[in-house]
Amino acid sequence: MDFKDIELLDLQDCPYCGGPGQLWREGNWGSYIECVDCGAQTPIVEYKSEAERTEAEKRLADAWNQGKVVSFGRGE
Repeated sequence: MDFKDIELLDLQDCPYCGGPGQLWREGNWGSYIECVDCGAQTPIVEYKSEAERTEAEKRLADAWNQGKVVSFGRGE
């Protein structure tokens, strides 16, 4: 992942442990947000173009900031 290409997203602290959230990209097809401390994460959102990626990552940030996660810790 090339960090210069990541738009800065306003991510709140983890809704479960208060740790920082970090955006992750899976190749050029999907992204998700994960807590650096406890591993809570959003679902992976897939996209097919740069425009879709930008919109998907904004939706992920909104979901994260509302406490919508699907995994509550590493290894789940």
